[in-house]
Amino acid sequence: MEQQSDLIAALATPEAVSAISLVRLSGKGASATVEKLMKLKPGRLTGRKRVVGDLAGIDYLVAISWPCGKSYTGEEMVDLMCHGSPGTARRILEELERNGARLAVAGEFTRRAWMNGRLTSLDVLTLYAKYKEETGAGAGVRSDLSSELSELTSEIEGLIEFSEDHEVSEEEQIAFLLKRTLSRTQALAIKVKSAEVLPRVFLMGPVNAGKSTLFNKLYGEETVLVSSIPGTTRDGATRTISISGRNVEISDSPGSGGETLDGKALELAVGSLKNSDRIVWMDPLCASPSVALSGSRQILTVCSLSDRRETEVIEGWLPVSSITGQGIEKVIEFITATEIESPSWRLERMADLLQEAIFASESQDIALAAEIVSEILREAEEPERCGEAVERALERFCVGK
Repeated sequence: MEQQSDLIAALATPEAVSAISLVRLSGKGASATVEKLMKLKPGRLTGRKRVVGDLAGIDYLVAISWPCGKSYTGEEMVDLMCHGSPGTARRILEELERNGARLAVAGEFTRRAWMNGRLTSLDVLTLYAKYKEETGAGAGVRSDLSSELSELTSEIEGLIEFSEDHEVSEEEQIAFLLKRTLSRTQALAIKVKSAEVLPRVFLMGPVNAGKSTLFNKLYGEETVLVSSIPGTTRDGATRTISISGRNVEISDSPGSGGETLDGKALELAVGSLKNSDRIVWMDPLCASPSVALSGSRQILTVCSLSDRRETEVIEGWLPVSSITGQGIEKVIEFITATEIESPSWRLERMADLLQEAIFASESQDIALAAEIVSEILREAEEPERCGEAVERALERFCVGK
């Protein structure tokens, strides 16, 4: 487990009057810091211990320590259960700050748990979904699937080894188990897709290219002022829109080619871009982006205002009209596309392989079914390689989580 050198602290319960409040401290030296403030003997909170006593004259509380590798974060950690008044918890946090801790940022405890292998990417996303009430799926579902697949592999291998003893009914039983696993995997993929925070989408292009009109079209109501006067959109607008069961953050950007103030606004917008952001570049003349949009970003080039265009659209450009609806579905496909290697992408890949295994089993090719299930199991147990979706979810966690 990775033991962070800096101590982080946060209130892990709502900041309101209650019976008990919980202040959490994580990082190297957490136990020693609390021992000092509670005037305990060195080592009293080493390991998994519980102590009742006074902390720096602030409150009489319960301190519960967790050793490295056994706590939520995977680090040395101490939970302080104090009386539930916001003032008491606030004074404890201030005292911890004076003794070397810093206040945690949103999702930092869960981020450390993820980095230290205590949670998988799928665990983080299902946890995020649970707090957003988008799904009841909880952490550990992926490990349950792995166990189920491992048992399936053993059962199929047993059938192969004792092939002279097995009957068609046993092959049908394997197909039944595979279908049950497929159903669970597909359901989980849908839930995880709804929980994944997709890359931000920026509508960009020259002034009067129809960006604000498309923004309003996607949002479903007029939230951005539309005008033929250049420079109407300067600060832009950002909204989270639910499209095809996925939450997408879309930003309308200032147009290029405008006056000095417009150019400065666009420069700020470009400077805020991340490499994972997606860009819909809109230009009725099909001119390439006039601003620096280099990097690994995905860019969809759109020939906007296509209902006014009399000539054919240049190859590689998508004709789009917010008036007639032409090309809108393609734009939606682009902004809601699943990221390669993301947890939902991997679950969908596992579901596709399970379909192949079912077909092989129903065709009485048990050996092939076993080989496919083994491949699925390797996919399920392999560490996730896409952390961007997790990072975006963590940014939306509360501070104490």
